[in-house]
Amino acid sequence: MSRNVIAVTQAPGLGHRTIGAAVERAPEGAVIVVGPGRYTENLVLTKPVTITAENGPGTVWLVAPTGVTVTLQSDSAALSGLTVVAADADSPAVLVARGQLSVTECAVEASSWASVFVRDRGTLLMRASQVRNRVGAGVVVTSPEGGVLDDCRLDDLGTSAVVVAEQGTFLVRSCAIRTAAGNGICLNGQGRLTVEDTRVSGTGKPAVAVEQHAALTATRLTVTGVVAIGFYLASSQPPTLEDCAVDGAGAEGIFVGLGCAPVLRRCKLTRTRGRGLHFAGRASGAVTGCDVSDVDGIGIGVTERSLPEFDQITVTRCTASGVRIDDGSDPFFRRLRVGGCDGAAVEVDGARGRLENVEIDGGGVGLSVTGAARPSITGLSARDLTDAGVRVVGAALALSDSAISGSGADGVHAGAGADLSLMRCRVQNSTGSGCTFAEGSSGSVVESEFSGGSADGIRLETDEAVTVKGCAVRDNHGSGVRQIRPSSAIEVLDLISVGNLTPDAYGTASTADAAPRATATTTEQARPVRGSDPLAELHSLVGLAGVKSEVTSLVNLNKMAKRRMDAGLSAPPMARHLVFAGAPGTGKTTIARLYGQILAQLGVLREGHLVEVARADLVAQIIGGTAIKTTEAFTTALGGVFFIDEAYTLSSGGGGTGPDFGREAIDTLVKLMEDHRDDVVVIAAGYSNEMAQFLAANPGMESRFSRTIEFANYAAEELVTIVRAQCAKHDYRLTESAGEALLTYFEEIPKDGTFGNGRTARRVFERMTDRQASRLAALPTADAADLTLLTEEDLPLDR
Repeated sequence: MSRNVIAVTQAPGLGHRTIGAAVERAPEGAVIVVGPGRYTENLVLTKPVTITAENGPGTVWLVAPTGVTVTLQSDSAALSGLTVVAADADSPAVLVARGQLSVTECAVEASSWASVFVRDRGTLLMRASQVRNRVGAGVVVTSPEGGVLDDCRLDDLGTSAVVVAEQGTFLVRSCAIRTAAGNGICLNGQGRLTVEDTRVSGTGKPAVAVEQHAALTATRLTVTGVVAIGFYLASSQPPTLEDCAVDGAGAEGIFVGLGCAPVLRRCKLTRTRGRGLHFAGRASGAVTGCDVSDVDGIGIGVTERSLPEFDQITVTRCTASGVRIDDGSDPFFRRLRVGGCDGAAVEVDGARGRLENVEIDGGGVGLSVTGAARPSITGLSARDLTDAGVRVVGAALALSDSAISGSGADGVHAGAGADLSLMRCRVQNSTGSGCTFAEGSSGSVVESEFSGGSADGIRLETDEAVTVKGCAVRDNHGSGVRQIRPSSAIEVLDLISVGNLTPDAYGTASTADAAPRATATTTEQARPVRGSDPLAELHSLVGLAGVKSEVTSLVNLNKMAKRRMDAGLSAPPMARHLVFAGAPGTGKTTIARLYGQILAQLGVLREGHLVEVARADLVAQIIGGTAIKTTEAFTTALGGVFFIDEAYTLSSGGGGTGPDFGREAIDTLVKLMEDHRDDVVVIAAGYSNEMAQFLAANPGMESRFSRTIEFANYAAEELVTIVRAQCAKHDYRLTESAGEALLTYFEEIPKDGTFGNGRTARRVFERMTDRQASRLAALPTADAADLTLLTEEDLPLDR
């Protein structure tokens, strides 16, 4: 046998009888080959040697009745294939206080506080080995050069499997930890641990506990079948978990407390209890791409003034709420999906919070806000719920750019003490009302749509301040808007109400029973509500027969285009941008406004609002400023109608804002119209001759305005009708002789460039009321009839 290979055997013949004797006589670097048997001794490695079992693992037992079984007191040494046992209740089986000990394919077992202890400047490299200890811990590391545990099994531990404490640093890779009465992994002090591809199961306390100032970096660490918490994170250092999982825990999957700020990426938590993921005690941190499912309790809980941030989170199948935020917390959620939870999908109670792009699919209440909470939510999508889509009671909610469909109760319900703000929301097919403001609630609903509900579109049961502005209510089985009790604090402005089964009822004197009669009407309803039906309002305008025909044709063309696209066919060619040509006062701006509202109803435009500009709004006083100014104005019209009054002036300016500056505005408009051709309608307006010359001189504009609608001057009879409409609106009436005199006046008035058409008619009415006031002021008395009567005597003197 080579001088560097030394034999140890219990059989008669050559070789040492104890391993210690072989170590004492071996040169540095020697290999000590140990024959099968049980060796009772305390082995102290004082030189760099390798000790290996001759017949492989399980054939050599090294047992110490008292004291440490193996102690390293050399710069390095290696053990291979040995079973190392410590019977002493106070001593570990392996102690590494200095140097580097390599342990391969060994079994280490103790009955004391630890099986393996790495302290001071020791380093342990343990591979493919097994550690047991029915009394205490498996591997305890306090050395800053702690080493590696690779492809090992740690079973039947009386306390924790791996403990890294004080200044310890350690790497655990591809290991299995099973059946520990304490933690699977315990970090405290200033310990540092990196874990990769490891599984922890069957622990009696949190499978992974990180406390004090310890730091954990874990990748693909899986916790299964534990009776307590999966991960307990309460360190001042930010733990990092990537691609980790908890599958089956008797408590929370991950608990974060005591101000800890972990980084959690792509973690999966399933079959936990209480909460899948719980932030408490002013915790913060970042959670990205994580899934929480099948929780017997709440999916994600954020409590005790915590401030975490979440992105791309999925929560499904929880027996309570999907997400609950309470106790003064203020988290941020982005791209949250919640589905199939028995409680509220998202519940905010006595907290704040900002949520963006939240998708809720199925379950009970979609969003519940209570207890003086004040969250802000943008981009909520909720569908197929058995209860209300959104419920707010005794709290404030700002909800914008959201869609709620198929709620089992009200789409949005503001209960007592609620302060609800809805902006650009869409609620469809609710079993209850689209939006209800119950008694004691207040708020605002702006630019929102409520359609297809089984009850009212918007139901106002409160007498507190509520503003409904720029909303559409369509095809509801109740009223579009129903106000239950009179209140001057409630405003309904610019409402579009179409296809609802019962009449609207709102206003300071309006009330409606819970089940109103179809014949009930009010003075407010008898007069067309501005914006209630833009197509009906269009046809109710005086005159403009040719314009109405042209606009109706365009509306029908857009309807057919939408139907063809819904059927998978190509859209027919049609003029999107228009020229309104005609004299002032012929209703061009009014028609543009109504046309935008109609296109919004059809779904062709997102909003249908009107932005009116003139040359001064587009052309700047400095070189290069026009493009910026034009773009800013144009951007405000996206989703609606961009109305350019006297558009021909863009190519006929002078002075400091001459043709070159106007040309810059035209060039900028041409590009913007192309870039946003599906999101805006541009209408250029002006005198007929000037607009024809303007288009002829600007081919880029002409190619984009393929249809011109001519607005003819009002006939004399139509102008009289406009005056009569003004009288009815302001509680006046014309005598028969005054009407005849007005007709003559309008027939004789010059129709030159100063003629204002409808504006002229309105000015005539205003001058008549001024003259009537002067006439009646000279009389000693005037009764009510005199106060409402306009006579021929009140016509302007210059007729």
